[in-house]
Amino acid sequence: MTNADTDSLRLQRVMSALADIAEEASDAELLNEAGIAGVDVSAEANRVRTLLLGGVLAAKKERLYKAQRDHGESITSLGSRASKVPADPAARRAMLFGVLQRRPEMRPAMVTLQHREFESFSDADVESVLHQLDVLGALDDDGHEPGS
Repeated sequence: MTNADTDSLRLQRVMSALADIAEEASDAELLNEAGIAGVDVSAEANRVRTLLLGGVLAAKKERLYKAQRDHGESITSLGSRASKVPADPAARRAMLFGVLQRRPEMRPAMVTLQHREFESFSDADVESVLHQLDVLGALDDDGHEPGS
């Protein structure tokens, strides 16, 4: 064991003993001892509160920064992804019908009451739904090649 390890262990024991003493002491005893030591308890409480709130704020900012970075990376990857949606409107409509036949559980998520019958879907509606399904990865396993 090195001197640093020994010193660290000693410090840990001292801190543990101090914590035990503080835990056993009453609030009045702690406030009295702080006053004798010349500690302004209100100022110390404000200092500790500020430190703790600063730490919480820094942790929240770090999580926000990471979420923003991850979101930016996701957006970038979506933009660079090769589209699996065919260029031809008839092929797009056939692809949508094929997806719905293979995955009937998706139908309620894609269809509003006004479009219960897919014949009323415009070509733009079909293309939009297919692009959304592509982004969600729902076209990845349907056997169609990109752009076909």
